[in-house]
Amino acid sequence: MFLKLIDDKIRRAFSDAALQYDVLTGLHKEIGRELLAKAAAHEGGGPILDVGIGTGWFTGRLKNHFPDARVVGIDFAAGMVDVAKMREKDCAILQADARQMPFKKNTFEMIASNLAYQWVGDLPKAFANCHVILKEEGKLYLTMFGYSTFQELFEALEKTRDAARGDIALTRLADRGQVADALTKAGFRDVNVEEEYVKVHFQDMLALVKWIKDIGANALMGDMFIGRDWLTRANAYYSRTFGDQWGVSATFQVIWVAARK
Repeated sequence: MFLKLIDDKIRRAFSDAALQYDVLTGLHKEIGRELLAKAAAHEGGGPILDVGIGTGWFTGRLKNHFPDARVVGIDFAAGMVDVAKMREKDCAILQADARQMPFKKNTFEMIASNLAYQWVGDLPKAFANCHVILKEEGKLYLTMFGYSTFQELFEALEKTRDAARGDIALTRLADRGQVADALTKAGFRDVNVEEEYVKVHFQDMLALVKWIKDIGANALMGDMFIGRDWLTRANAYYSRTFGDQWGVSATFQVIWVAARK
């Protein structure tokens, strides 16, 4: 029941963010363009699945690049699905969970996903589901944010929380090794997992927190941002420690995955 409550909270957060999502996700689009370039090596004309589509921007790019392929997109947030259905009418858009996708075995020639799997709570189960619905020799291409994403934010929160909050565990994303291990356990071959680090500037920590909230990603951090005093202390620490002439910097660890069934 507890896990279901967490899933529902994340689902609602992304649904609520759907209408302003495209305005706020320039970084996602830049990474998506690079992911599409990597996936362009795919030569089959069979069905393609996009997992975690958001408002469908990357789904549409897949359809443009592979016009003869049937492109299907899924997202677990109803708000995102509604927007994607309006904008990507040449693609089949469904609401579904990445861990229990409603497709038969050996359905897709390629699965792609841009910055979605970091929000999936059970990566081994999700990747195993991908393996089942891919055809033999099918390809998986995806990006996801990794453990070091928001490392400055986590440090600021850790260093400034008071003793009363000492028993709260801050949630971190999966690291590169965990992602590779989950793919291997799911049965994938030729697993290639790479990483890179991107620095993005914000006015201050509060602006970063607002950006996280506005794209719907704050649900992963639970109630960590409740409490004005803690936020104020953390913001001051963040500015002192990670500030420069442009504001403050935030790290994004991008994990790149290519694998074959």
